[in-house]
Amino acid sequence: MIGIEKRDGRNIWLFIISYTISNLISGIAYDVYINYLQEVSPIVAKSFWAYYGYATLVGACMLLLIPRVGYKKILLFCVTFLSLPFSIILGGKGEFFFGVMTLFLLVGIQLHYSILSPFLATYSDEDTRIKWFTKTYYIGYIGFFLSTYLGGVLTVETFALKMGIEYEKAKALTSNVLDMSQEVKGIYIDSLETILFGCLVIGALAYIPIFLIKEKKEDYQIYSHSSFNIKNRIREYIKVLENKDALIYLFYYGVINFGMGLFTSYYTIYLNRNLHIDKATSSTIVSISYIALVVFMLFTDRCVKKFGQIATLVGTGMMSIPFMIIIAEGHRFGEYTVPVVAIALFFRVGLVNLGSPVDSSFSMSLVEGKLRPVYSSVINFVGSFVSVMSGYFTAYYLFQTQEGYRLAYYYGAVIYGIAYLIMIIFFYKKYNKK
Repeated sequence: MIGIEKRDGRNIWLFIISYTISNLISGIAYDVYINYLQEVSPIVAKSFWAYYGYATLVGACMLLLIPRVGYKKILLFCVTFLSLPFSIILGGKGEFFFGVMTLFLLVGIQLHYSILSPFLATYSDEDTRIKWFTKTYYIGYIGFFLSTYLGGVLTVETFALKMGIEYEKAKALTSNVLDMSQEVKGIYIDSLETILFGCLVIGALAYIPIFLIKEKKEDYQIYSHSSFNIKNRIREYIKVLENKDALIYLFYYGVINFGMGLFTSYYTIYLNRNLHIDKATSSTIVSISYIALVVFMLFTDRCVKKFGQIATLVGTGMMSIPFMIIIAEGHRFGEYTVPVVAIALFFRVGLVNLGSPVDSSFSMSLVEGKLRPVYSSVINFVGSFVSVMSGYFTAYYLFQTQEGYRLAYYYGAVIYGIAYLIMIIFFYKKYNKK
């Protein structure tokens, strides 16, 4: 059995290391980088989730190559795109340029995430799969925490240094970015660029664990070269799409992905520009929420054993919705805005992501083993399409005014409720295994 070999456990740990480095970059992308885009290319920033959708589409296409080229080569491709944008992004201008670089960066991040499910499913067995998913997620999110926290603090430190002022004064200036003079804003943008340039080295480090992965052809080559053709692939797609449960999950995934795209990429923008929380503090609040990912995922396996996988996924997701409303109404708490919003975001992120390992494992259990790369690809095709729709909705409708960043939490709450209702109706009775 694949999952009992020593090589398999080693490969998973090497993947976890590379995935954590990818998450380090991802933390910068969803914090420092998106704030940078807000200054140099606002339309790309507002449609950030659309670029995530395009990146997901590229990732879905790349997953189709797994049976021919293997996991290792695709992971090397991921790492190249993780670091490449930071080597050239500071030398160009214009919406098109920043759009292309954003696409490259998100392809590296998203493809690394997309390959996670089939990779772990290949190198683990039914008894250990959820545990490996849980370990991968919570160790990876430590990377999110570190880069998001340090990204905000180092941005303000750099800003203070370039301005020749104390850290606290620089931090106060960043609480009202829209009111900065052109000269001060130029120095602030330069500070963001300094942090982004450091990501080039961090991204390149992910090459090391991937080169050490030991892969055999039987790990991924489920076809002989003679049988690997378009007709076989079409038959597999048809076989996946004939699976009623797999189709319903795709609909659920599309709904949840659309709702997610309305606010998850824009946490620091909302905290900084709507609630006027300074850059260092807003980054700290978001980074603390990533601690929630680590803490809450420690209980994933325990919750599944006690309540079942669907009850865990839906129950924790529904419990997160009230905290979204608290975040949206953060301005009402006056001097307590920072602690209240920080606690609400902590529980919102922790609760909804407690079920993430269950979600990933559950989706892979809906199809037979050899169809997992194909089904993972289909999931990503759906996710990419919906993400593009969500991105255009925010760019050309919801975020036309700053108030849209607050309303996004209400839209998201309703959409999340619909998605979890789908899971209860169609999957609870059949799949709520403990």
